[in-house]
Order: sequence, then C-alpha cells, then structure tokens
Amino acid sequence: MNFTNSPYEPMMKQKSYIRPPAAAQPPKGSRCHGCPYWRGIGCVACYRELLKAPSGGR
Repeated sequence: MNFTNSPYEPMMKQKSYIRPPAAAQPPKGSRCHGCPYWRGIGCVACYRELLKAPSGGR
C-alpha cells in the first residue's frame, strides 16, 4: 500500500543492507598479532604482558 505517489516510496520500504566493517587484523609478525585487546592500533604498554602473573618478587 502506497501513501504517496512518490517513485521513491518502494525504495524507502526496502530493508537496509548495511554491514558493519570487518575487524582489522594486526600485521603478522608484530607483537600485537593474536592479541585479544587489538583495537586498530598498538598499545602503549602491552596488556598481555601486564596481565601475566608476576614471575618473581615477593
């Protein structure tokens, strides 16, 4: 059912097919490759190294 005589009305009733952009991957061979915290740029301090259990100390 059309509400107007506009030739664009059927087009406006169609479903939109907008897809989110694919997630960027870090370069292979970099220290960020395979990191779950990758968000498009390298971290100032590597989260993976900061979250590791302390290896020594008290």
